[in-house]
Amino acid sequence: MKLKIRNINKIKSADIKLDGLTVIAGANSSGKSTVGKLLFSMIKSQSNAEFLNHQSKEAKIRKRVDELYKRANRCFSRFNDTEFAELFPLPTSLFTDPLVEATDENEVEQRLSSIVSWINSKDISPRIKSLFRQDIDNISIALGDSKAADIASEVRVFIESEFMNRICSYGTKESEAILGYENSSNSLSLKFIDDSIKHVAYDGDEYLTDATYVESPLYLHILDTLLQAVTYQEYQKYQKKHTMSFRGMVPIHIKDLANKLYTLQFVSPEKKVASEYGLTDIMGGHFAFDDDSKALKFVSDNMGIDLSPINIASGIKSFGVVQMLLESQLIGNDKILIWDEPENHLHPQWQVIFAETLVKLAKHGIPVVISTHSPYFVQGIRYFSAVHSLESYTNYYLAEEEPESKLSVVKDVTKDLNQVFSKLATPLNDIMNVDQARRNREEK
Repeated sequence: MKLKIRNINKIKSADIKLDGLTVIAGANSSGKSTVGKLLFSMIKSQSNAEFLNHQSKEAKIRKRVDELYKRANRCFSRFNDTEFAELFPLPTSLFTDPLVEATDENEVEQRLSSIVSWINSKDISPRIKSLFRQDIDNISIALGDSKAADIASEVRVFIESEFMNRICSYGTKESEAILGYENSSNSLSLKFIDDSIKHVAYDGDEYLTDATYVESPLYLHILDTLLQAVTYQEYQKYQKKHTMSFRGMVPIHIKDLANKLYTLQFVSPEKKVASEYGLTDIMGGHFAFDDDSKALKFVSDNMGIDLSPINIASGIKSFGVVQMLLESQLIGNDKILIWDEPENHLHPQWQVIFAETLVKLAKHGIPVVISTHSPYFVQGIRYFSAVHSLESYTNYYLAEEEPESKLSVVKDVTKDLNQVFSKLATPLNDIMNVDQARRNREEK
C-alpha cells in the first residue's frame, strides 16, 4: 500500500509505503499523528461504507432531504416566509422526486445553489449556515455514485471527530489524500476544499477491512468509562431525541479501541490464539474479564492473584493491549494496527522489547504503522527487523517542519537512518557538556 498526502492538517507532503512495518519519526508537533489519524479515517470510512452501500440511492437522498427539512423547520417558519415555503414544499416528495428523477445535472445544481443563496441571506449564526451547507453537500453527494456517497458521508464523520473539521493545512484551500493498494489498480482518493470533502474516487474492491489506532495503553484502566462515553456524532444524534446526561465525548478512535478491547470477554478460552509472541512471559500474566463482574482484570502468574488494571504498571498495559487485540482477532493481515508513540510509559529496555513485539506482528503479516520520537525505539525496530528478516518490508520516514510554511514534509530515510538519530539525539547532545555549562555560568 502507499499513502499520498498533500496539504492535510500539519502535513504539507508525504508519500509513504505501507507494506509491512512503517516507522514515522520526528519531533513533537511535526505531524506524525496526522498521518496515523488520516490513515485510520480513510480505512474505517471505506470499510463502513461497505455496510451502507446496500441501501438504495433513492433512500439515501430521501434521508439527506429529511435532515435538511428538519433543520429548516427548526430555524424558519413556513407560514411567515413565502420563499421558504416555495423552496421547501410539502410533502417532501415534491422536493425529493424531482432530484431523484433529474437527468440534467446543471438544473439540480442550480436548484441546490438557490437554497444556499437563500440561507446565506438570512440573519442566522455562521455555524447554522455551515450546517445548512453541509446538508446541501450531503444531498449533492448522495445524487452521485452510491458507494462514493457512502464513503464521503463516512469521511465527514471521521474528519469532524478526528480533526475537528480542520483538515486542510493552514493557509491552503485544497487538500488531497490517496490510499493505493499494491499490485493492483485499487485506490481510494479524497479531495478537500475549505475543510469539506468535495470529491471521492475509488477503484476496485480490495481494501483493508479495519484499522485500530492506539494512542495510549492507559485506556485499559478507564475502560468502563470509555465504554460509556460517546462520540460527537452520537451525542448530536441522541440529544435530538431525548435529554441525555453528560457521558463525556471522545474521538472515534478512542471509542473504537475501547469497544474492541471489551470484546475479549466474548472470546472463549479454547478459541484464543496461541501465545506466539511471548506476551504472557513478558507481562508475568495476562488480561481477562471476570466471569461474574465482567470487569477487566490482570491475572498475575507471578503473584498468583487477580489485580485491577489500575494497579498494573503502565508498560505492562502496552503488551496487554496487543494481547487483547490478538486474542479477539481484531488485528490481522487485513486489519492494520496504528500506534502513536508506543515508547510512552516504557523504560528503554522495554521499548526495545516492545519494538520486537511489533516486528513480530508485521512478520506474521499484520500491517503496522508507528510514530515515534525515541531513538531507542527506532534502533529496536532496526535491530529486530534484521533478526526476523523483515528489513525489506520495514520503511522509515522522518517528519520535519519547514521554517517558512510551518508545515511538515515527510521524507523517506530508509537508506539513511542517521538523519533520524541525528534529529532525535540533538536535544540530548545539547545538554551533555555539563562542565561547559559550569564554565559559562562562572564567566557570567
